[in-house]
Amino acid sequence: MSLDNYDRRVISYPTFTELSNILTQWFEILHNVLEHGMPTFIVRWKEGQIPSRGRQQEVFDELEYRAEKLHSWALVRWRNKDEGEYYIRFVPIETQEKSDPSTNYILFVATLATMAIGGFLQATSPVFLTLFYPSGWSMFDVLFTTIIFMASIMGIIFTHEMGHYLTAQNRGIEATLPYFIPGLPELGGTFGAFIQQKSPPKTLRDLYDLGVAGPLAGFAITLVVLFSGFFMSVPVTGEQLTAIEEAFPNMTGSLPVPFIFVMLEMMFQDVIPAGGTVYLHPVAFAGWVGCLITALNLFPASQLDGGHALRAVVDSDQHKYIGYAAIAIMFLLGFFLMAILVFLLSRGGEHPGPLNDTIPISNSRKLVFILAMVILILSIPPLGFSFF
Repeated sequence: MSLDNYDRRVISYPTFTELSNILTQWFEILHNVLEHGMPTFIVRWKEGQIPSRGRQQEVFDELEYRAEKLHSWALVRWRNKDEGEYYIRFVPIETQEKSDPSTNYILFVATLATMAIGGFLQATSPVFLTLFYPSGWSMFDVLFTTIIFMASIMGIIFTHEMGHYLTAQNRGIEATLPYFIPGLPELGGTFGAFIQQKSPPKTLRDLYDLGVAGPLAGFAITLVVLFSGFFMSVPVTGEQLTAIEEAFPNMTGSLPVPFIFVMLEMMFQDVIPAGGTVYLHPVAFAGWVGCLITALNLFPASQLDGGHALRAVVDSDQHKYIGYAAIAIMFLLGFFLMAILVFLLSRGGEHPGPLNDTIPISNSRKLVFILAMVILILSIPPLGFSFF
C-alpha cells in the first residue's frame, strides 16, 4: 500500500525535532527524511516486539492526538511487520469547506415526493384495491397505504444513512448529512442515499464500523417492515390468481425474491392455500426494496459499504481480487449496470485504507463481517429468477 494515496499538497510542517520528541516516547527512530515534501520516519517499538492490540491502540491514539495539535495527521503503514517497523509520515490536516445543507433538504423532499408517487401508484392499483378492499375503498384507504409505504421505505434508508452518519460523528470523521436520491416511482421512488466523508477514517476499526453500521441498522428496520408487510399481505388461491390475471391483464407479476422471502413464506405457509401464493402489500414491497439496498451496499467491493468493511479485514491486494470476484457475482445475478459502475470505480486504484493501516480489528468484528455476508446472501434478489 503506497503512502502517496494521501499526499495532497506541500505546506509548512512541524519540525523534525518536534516530531522526533513525540515518537521517541514509544519508538526507536531508525531513519527520517523529507519525502514528497513531508516528514517521514522509519521507526520500531522500543520494546523490540509488537505489543498487544490494546497497547497499540493506546499509543497510536495518543500519537494521533499529538499530531492533530500540530495540525497534522500521522499516516502509518508497515515497513516490515515481522520486525515491527513502520513508516510514519506526517501529512497536513485538510479542512474542507462546510457543505450547504439546503441541497440535502431539497433532495430529501424530492425523494419523499417520488416515494409518495410510488406509494400512490401501488395504493390505487386495481389489483390491490380488489384484493385488499373487496367491500369498497375510500380515499382515506389510499392515503393511509401511501403514507405507511413512504414511512416504511424512508425508515429503512434513513436508518441506514444515520448508521453511517452517527458512526462518523462518534469516530471523529467529518461527514455531510445524507444526500437522498429520488428514483423511479415504480421501484419505490428512490435510488438510495449516501453521505460524503470529508476526512479519512483513522484506524481499521473506524473504517470497518463506518462500513457495516449503515447496512446493519437498515437491515434491522427492513426485518420489521418485512414482517409487518407479510402480516398485511393477502393469500390468494390459484383460481383467484387466474381470475385476477384475466380481469387485469398485464397488471400482475412476480418479483425475483431473496432467500429471506422464502423463509418468511415458509413461516406463513399455513395461511397460503395449496397451489396459491401471497399478494404482497406495498409495505412488504418496501421491505423488498430494503433488502435490495442492503444487499447491494454489502457487496465486498470497491467503495461500497461491504468494500470498506472488507478492507478492514484484509490487505489492499486481497481486497482488490475479492472485490473483482464480488463484481462478477453481481453481474451474474443480473445487476449489470451496478456491476459495471462498481467495476469502473474499482479501476481508480487501490482502496486507500485508513490513516493507520496497522492495528488489526478484533475477532468479534470479523465475526460480524461474516454475519454481514450472510445477510447479503439472504437479502439479494437474483434478477431474472424467482423462488415463488
